[in-house]
Amino acid sequence: MINLIEGKVKLGKKDISVASDYEDLRALAEEGLIEKREDAGGIYYYVESEADDMRFGVFISLRGKRIEWILLRWLDRPMKSWDDVSEKAMTDEYHLLSNFIKKQVGAPPNNIKTGTRTWRFKWGQINLSYEVRSFDVAIFMKPQ
Repeated sequence: MINLIEGKVKLGKKDISVASDYEDLRALAEEGLIEKREDAGGIYYYVESEADDMRFGVFISLRGKRIEWILLRWLDRPMKSWDDVSEKAMTDEYHLLSNFIKKQVGAPPNNIKTGTRTWRFKWGQINLSYEVRSFDVAIFMKPQ
């Protein structure tokens, strides 16, 4: 379960927090609770989680030994391939995810700019953004 107010992804009795570090993530991977992956950008961690009956892919990126950001991608999004992509589908997803965050945190964004909404917390911030050129909509949890 994803807890946006606390900046956590709950994995049963254990959590990933924006304050988690490399050793915490390595231990969770060794227990089989998350996956350690590698691509051209380097090592990252992955797990799937739910919130409000929505499934998300959770990507955790490190900078050094600390979490740089946690990226949430909606897995049941209507744009599954380039054949499904449209600007309307992307903006619909952006508004759906914005309403999802507002419901989870109980407040509107602290800052709204074209293509980006930001909510601030003691632990850091949540950015919801979309990029028309890549038809990408994403939720980022960034620690302070």
